Parts: sequence; structure tokens; C-alpha cells
Amino acid sequence: SGDPKAPWIPELFGNITLVNGKILPYLDVEPRPYRLRILNGSNARFYYLGLGGGLVFQQIGSDQGLLPAPVSRKELTLAPGERADVLVDFSAHPGRPLVLHSDTSALVQFRVSRVASAQAAPLPKALRPLDRIPEAAAVKTRRLTLNEYVDLKGNTVLMLLNATRWHMPVTEKPVLGSTEIWELVNLTGDTHPIHLHMVRFQVLDRRGFEPFTYETSKTLRYTGPLTPPSPDEMGWKDTVRAEAKAVTRIIVRFEGYTGRYVWHCHILEHEDNDMMRPYEVIAAPPQAQS
Repeated sequence: SGDPKAPWIPELFGNITLVNGKILPYLDVEPRPYRLRILNGSNARFYYLGLGGGLVFQQIGSDQGLLPAPVSRKELTLAPGERADVLVDFSAHPGRPLVLHSDTSALVQFRVSRVASAQAAPLPKALRPLDRIPEAAAVKTRRLTLNEYVDLKGNTVLMLLNATRWHMPVTEKPVLGSTEIWELVNLTGDTHPIHLHMVRFQVLDRRGFEPFTYETSKTLRYTGPLTPPSPDEMGWKDTVRAEAKAVTRIIVRFEGYTGRYVWHCHILEHEDNDMMRPYEVIAAPPQAQS
């Protein structure tokens, strides 16, 4: 920040984007489909990816595997920590260079050759069946806030989850093998990519609300209808965009192992000051003996 007494700033946006460790790289491709796995590894920047030449993405997967069916998208939005598995078909553009960009910023150039060395198989209409977790399967619903604190000048000085510092006692203790709904109540003006370690989940819905009413009375006064997840969010996720002034609901199965893990905002500056909390998966109590 330039102030040794207050070095933290809410976000840092650089002016150069690295793609696979390079500045403005290029890739030689043939006029046929390619499968690309894309990760947003930036500390704070969201990407709104598009392709030149009118090309579209056929998204086939998200954070934790394949979607039920391909999703055609002209623009691909990725928050820090999110991943997307896509197919891009260059077959209609032999001999042309095409640029992958975010808004007006060029990121990588694809140099399409004139001839393809092989024919590609057609993209299936269905990929992998995925059963939606019924809300009735949840044994507990947790309401968890996303909080921002500012100084007298309006500068952000602290970010918290559920108004709780990192080092304070663990408050979320799901039972191994159980299913819970987490309501992420975003009281801030920013979208936060919230990541849960060691689990996968499904996005249920989002709904706008009025933050001032909640902060003064702990009452959710909704400002619009429920919005279901978009088709590209219908797969297994581990990072979800908790939108500004909205309640984002996810349903989580706590499978695998007991132990202490973390959940946090994936914007680096936020999680480091102090938008990260531990949670602990505990063993189910032993059955009572008759």
C-alpha cells in the first residue's frame, strides 16, 4: 500500500497476465477441435474469456469433473481458483490466427495451420450422469456471512467469514458422511470465490437481499426471486462465486476423512486478511448399545 503501518490492500491487479508462465504466448494448432483445461490462477482478477472469429466454447467440465452435457458459451467467466474444461473447434478457420482475450486484453494466440492431420470424433450430447442432491438430504443448514470492515476514510481494512477471525475456535463441525446446506450471505459489494477444501458440492441457487436490514436486525429481506445455477454450474464444484449482496446456497456432502480443513475466499489478499476459517469434520457418535 505504500504505508508501512498498514501494508495490506484489498486487491492487487497487475498489468500483465501470464499464460502457462509466459507473456502473450502462442500455440500452433490444427483446424480441428482441441480440449483445453483452464485454471484462473490470478490472485484477484476475474476473467471473462472470449475467442476471436466468433468461436464458442463447448464447456464439458468444471472444478470437479465432467458436466452432465456440453454447454455452449460465447464467454467463459472464471473467478480466482475456478477451473473449466472446454472444447474449441478451429476447423472453420484454417490458416488464421485467433486470439483468446479477456474483455479487451489479449492473452494467447492460436495459430491455426491449413491442414488437420486427423479427424476428430463428434462431441457426445450427454457426458456423465449427475444426480442432484435433494435438499431434504441435508441434516443441517448453516447461515454464514461474508464481512468487510472499513476505516473512517472508507478504506477496507479487514475481510472476515462469519465475522470471525482465523485463530478463533472452530464453529463449523460437520459429521463425516453427512450432508449440509451452507448459506453464504454476502454483505459486501464484491463477488467472492468461496472454496471449501477436501469436499465437492453442488450449487443450489442465489437470491439478492438487502444487507443493511440484515446487519441491523439479522433478517433477510430478499430483493428478488431465486436464481438457479447456470448450466455450466450444474457439475461438481469446490469453488463458488458468492455474488455481491446475495445469498448463495450450496449443498455439501462431507465424505472422505475426519480432520481439520479450511474454507476461504480465493482472492489472495482477502484470504490472507483474514477471510479464511478452519472447519472440522468429526466422526459420527457411536450408536447407543441396547
